[in-house]
Amino acid sequence: MRTSLENYDEDVLWSFYNTTREIEASFRVLKTDLDLRLVYHKTDSSTMAHLHLGLLAYWVVNTIRYQLKSKGINHGWKEFVRIMNTQKAVTATAQNVENQTISIRRCYEPNEKVKQLYDALKYKYPPFTRKKSVVHKMKIKKSQVATKQESPPI
Repeated sequence: MRTSLENYDEDVLWSFYNTTREIEASFRVLKTDLDLRLVYHKTDSSTMAHLHLGLLAYWVVNTIRYQLKSKGINHGWKEFVRIMNTQKAVTATAQNVENQTISIRRCYEPNEKVKQLYDALKYKYPPFTRKKSVVHKMKIKKSQVATKQESPPI
């Protein structure tokens, strides 16, 4: 391994290398799993928003990885995501007699690997037991319907 850094011993250089490698791995995750790929933006503000979102996502990923490593869990981000994808939530939706949409969301009990990660991150499990919401139907005026039909597809 070559470097332009001088007056550092092998341990410090190896630590720099591993830090750089972890940063690159995190950005690789952001580009694939979180679908944060560079796109051509038309304005500077949208470019800056994209950059800030990427940095925020990087911060979240590495904060979680740091907390897990401090508890002796050395999984890569892909393995963490694979384990957490076993934790499922189900949403049931129905219409009542007043034509309101009622949604009930319930979370499955986590398995042992997920519980281990929740414990390391100091999260409660399951993240929620049951949530119920009622959505009232909006009455759309004719002028709103015409406006929606005239807009070009995205």
